[in-house]
Amino acid sequence: MSSLKIDCRHFRGDRPCAPHKATGVVCHECQDAYDPIRVRLLVTKLAAMGDVLRTTSLLPALHRRFPGAHVTWVTERASVPLLRGHPLIDRVLVFDGALPLPLAVETFDVVVNPDAAQDACELAAAARTTQRLGFSADKHGAPVALGTGAERWLEMGIDDRLKKANTRSYQELMADVLELDWRREPPRLEISDADVRYGARLRELHAPGSQGAVIGLNTGAGGRWKYKRWTEDGYEALVARLGRDGHRVLLLGGPEEQERNARLAARSHGVAVDTGCDHTVTRFAGIVGACDLVVTGDTLALHVAIARGVPVVVLFGPTSLHEIDVFDRGEKLSSDLPCLCCYLPDCDVSPNCMESLAVDAVHAAVLRQLPVRS
Repeated sequence: MSSLKIDCRHFRGDRPCAPHKATGVVCHECQDAYDPIRVRLLVTKLAAMGDVLRTTSLLPALHRRFPGAHVTWVTERASVPLLRGHPLIDRVLVFDGALPLPLAVETFDVVVNPDAAQDACELAAAARTTQRLGFSADKHGAPVALGTGAERWLEMGIDDRLKKANTRSYQELMADVLELDWRREPPRLEISDADVRYGARLRELHAPGSQGAVIGLNTGAGGRWKYKRWTEDGYEALVARLGRDGHRVLLLGGPEEQERNARLAARSHGVAVDTGCDHTVTRFAGIVGACDLVVTGDTLALHVAIARGVPVVVLFGPTSLHEIDVFDRGEKLSSDLPCLCCYLPDCDVSPNCMESLAVDAVHAAVLRQLPVRS
């Protein structure tokens, strides 16, 4: 019988493990670096990117419930960089529409699926296991809630009235879905030193005066709900005020914001810098991390900022303000329209929820949330 410690977290099989490369320790003699896997967990959380990142808040609770867990997380390709390097995730698998090979071969002790989407539920149902938490799928691919917390989340997902009435955060609700002990732990995003340095160089290149701050304005909010975006006029007026305050603005966004950010930078009289809209998600995180504060809608930039410890001012309209926890790292703003949290892709209310957000209110929130400078 082999004396190799194949149950160790560091064991690779086809190559020397990290402790062996670092110290020369031999597998069958290893004691100090030996880290036996007690539970094999599979997490199936595929999309969207912001949801994937904020779901990392649940990892500490998963490890508390399952000590010695080895965590495999399956996600869509775009979200993989948000998970790689996380100290509580051992392996990330890519879902491209088909069952990843390891899931066709391996058996897991527990499959954890917080997502009622059909593809995530079918993955959870297909995985080999004796225990599932959250959601699975029936023979027609419909979601099956595996507990009372999952039932409540499923009902909220199909009933706008329940969604609007909710006052609990996404993470707290997901802890109920997965039957976990929730202790309000923020998400976490690990990025490379090169990405951190990129943000730091950008900040240094465009540094304000000694009393000024670097404020990121994430001017978009994805393509699903256009009214997640504040108005261009609002951002232009905010840039002007921040410039008069002695601050410097970094304009943030993706490909959809390229033209908007170019216009804002051109009209800013040098206050705003267009940082580019084609960065990788981790390079984007490096830029966000170099800011003193970020103003954003309910989108990926919000979750990146929180995960990197950057204060935020978040502007809400058609999506739930209550589901977002900023973890005492900022402030949430919305208008007082009765139709907030409508989750509608279009709107005929005038002025709408984002048009009703006053520049005065956003500017005041930025000044309140800026870190105190010594």
